[in-house]
Parts: sequence; structure tokens; C-alpha cells
Amino acid sequence: MARAISWGFKRGAFSNEAGLGASVLVHCAANVEEPVQQGMWGMFEVFADTMVVCTLTALVVLTSGLVDLDTGAALTGVEGSALVGQAFSTVFGAFGPQFIAVSVLLFAYSTTLGWSHYGTRAVVYLLGERAAAGYKLVFAAMVLVGAVMKLDLAWALSDTFNGLMMLPNLVGVVGLSGVVVRETQAYLKRK
Repeated sequence: MARAISWGFKRGAFSNEAGLGASVLVHCAANVEEPVQQGMWGMFEVFADTMVVCTLTALVVLTSGLVDLDTGAALTGVEGSALVGQAFSTVFGAFGPQFIAVSVLLFAYSTTLGWSHYGTRAVVYLLGERAAAGYKLVFAAMVLVGAVMKLDLAWALSDTFNGLMMLPNLVGVVGLSGVVVRETQAYLKRK
């Protein structure tokens, strides 16, 4: 049970970035009159990813007959996105694995672009605009390294750095929670 909870937290944080503080860089750049509305969109993103996309994917896998529901073992000998592709093929035929492959490709590409932007903005804030080009070169080199490293190592590094990023952010979230409550209450009274 502990392993399942740990695995769920790791993949959940990677998938929806809840608690990491990274998506704040995108939301703070939005041109809105009501910051509370933008914050609510941020919360909706986490809901849509976790409760809709991830839950539906899990239900497809669990109802496909490709997983032993007593032990949780995959009956096909594959795991991860390959298992999801096979599960989708039980309903959509050959289109299922193709859909999952394209989805994973788009997710990986958009994630890479997003993290590049997040890192660039952080480097510019900390070191100035001139440091951005150097960061982008290092980032591109790390993308190449990540593309050829063992998958287990890539996940371990991702989980470790996400955890390290989450720690100071959650301290800030707790520290600013009173401000968020006051602003939200004021917004709800106006609306």
C-alpha cells in the first residue's frame, strides 16, 4: 500500500505539477483583472488532469482485461504507456496504440517546452537576461542526455528534483495561505 501511495504521489506531481510551484510562472504572466480567477483556473488544471484524464486512463486499463485485478499484475508483459495503448486497442483496435503514442509525444514535447520556459524565467530573474542563452544551451544538452539515459534513472532524477522543488514551494504556500483566503473571500463578495 505504501508503495502504491508513493508511486501515485510521484506520478501525480509529475503529471499535474500540483505543489511544485512551476505553473505559477505561466499564471502570473496572464493579463487578468482578477488574480483569484486565474488561481481558480490553476486549480481546475489539476482537477482536469487528475480526476478526468488520469482517472479515465486508469479505468480503461482496469476494465480492459489486461490486468489481474486481484494482484495488479499486467497480463500482457508490458507496462506503462504500452499497457495503456494495448488497453485502448481493446476498444479502438489499431488506432488505440497510435492515439496513445501521439498523446505521449505531444505531452513530452509540451512538457519540454514548458520546463524550458520555466527555467529560463527563473534564470532571468536570478541572474539577468544575459544568462538566458547559457541556460538554454545547458537545457538543450540535458534534453539530449535525458533522451539516451535509462528510463529508471530519468524517473528517479525527475522525482528527486520535483521533490526538492516542492519543499520550498509548500513552505511558501502555507505562509501565504492567509492572503489567498482573504483575497478569495473578497473576490467572492464582489462577484
